[in-house]
Amino acid sequence: MEQKLFILVKTEKSNRSENNVWVVSTRSYKKKYCRNALMALRYAFILKKQTGRDIAQDAFDRLIQEIRIRKSQTISNQVQS
Repeated sequence: MEQKLFILVKTEKSNRSENNVWVVSTRSYKKKYCRNALMALRYAFILKKQTGRDIAQDAFDRLIQEIRIRKSQTISNQVQS
């Protein structure tokens, strides 16, 4: 039976601040820490191209949701200004 390998994405508390950071990883690559969801998604696609692995669906959905939330907050802040 073939084992399916994925690119994983999760959040962790930063060791430098009170903020959370996004962690993109696979078994064979070092963890990459990203400040926001958009950068984490971009790095995940770079890893996908290099390794041929898929991005875990739940991680992909979570990143897209977070990007949409941030984008709507930015737009609403610009309208208020």
